[in-house]
Amino acid sequence: MSIDLPILPDRQNPDFIGQLINFGHYLEKSARPGCKFDLSLWPNTLWQLIEKKMLSGLDLFVSTTVKESEVLMLQWYNSGIFIKTAEAVIGFDIVPLPRYYGWPDSAGLTARIAAALDALMVTHNHQDHFDSSLVEAVIRLKKPVLMHPAATESGSAILQATDGAVFKICGFSIKSHHATHVWRNSMSELPLTCFECRREDSFRIIFCGDADYTRGFPGVKPEPDALFITWRNPGPRYEDGHPNQTGTTLDAVNIVIKELRPHRLILEHYAELDHIYRGFSASYEIAESLIKSIDLPTDIFFWGEIAYLKPPCK
Repeated sequence: MSIDLPILPDRQNPDFIGQLINFGHYLEKSARPGCKFDLSLWPNTLWQLIEKKMLSGLDLFVSTTVKESEVLMLQWYNSGIFIKTAEAVIGFDIVPLPRYYGWPDSAGLTARIAAALDALMVTHNHQDHFDSSLVEAVIRLKKPVLMHPAATESGSAILQATDGAVFKICGFSIKSHHATHVWRNSMSELPLTCFECRREDSFRIIFCGDADYTRGFPGVKPEPDALFITWRNPGPRYEDGHPNQTGTTLDAVNIVIKELRPHRLILEHYAELDHIYRGFSASYEIAESLIKSIDLPTDIFFWGEIAYLKPPCK
């Protein structure tokens, strides 16, 4: 009996956004409880198809030589990203696989990722951004891991990313900024750190994780080369149909664009599997609308896709 598997989105396809939307609809119909590829089941053919693409991307990323002037990115699962320069590979919010369903790490992703990284930054300890097994593997290799001090255990080898702290790691200057998680009222509800990461040549990114990007980023230098923000809406004021709605997703995103004036915006966190499993939409339609509406280069990448943030000089 044939298994009806989806076509995975391919950035080289002219209808890449359409492919993302179709893939999201497929997940909504096939991966929820009781469906054909119920995520609580193992083996899970759907995940294995996705994982194959991600592994191919990781192998290509690791083997690609990056010149001094270049910055290469690999989009991993959910919000996880790898950044590669001539000096190092650093990662943000990398979860090797969504092991919260009890799936085994059959491809050895945890060890492979830990070996590839020179440093790991984690914005907060939600399971779709923080993987304790990866953190332990990176620390065992004596490589730095940065997290909010309130999100780590006492005596942990994790470096405490206090508000405003600056770390010099692998040719990067990394500054931590505490922020409020989306759909929360204050920073104290859930410890979260954004990371402002600058190379010596001044190329700079801001990685927000799940920060509410409408609340302002005091102390963050504007005009980053790339700004990474989370999916959907940061709170009820921008959520369609919510009784407290006063604006749209575009209104919310324009707030941070006006404040930080990024050269490039990259949208993250779409189609996170456990959110879909619990009934959320994949939300790729929201990404499509933003990309069409924002007067700024705006991108979204599928898991396993590679792109240059700072391309080779021609």
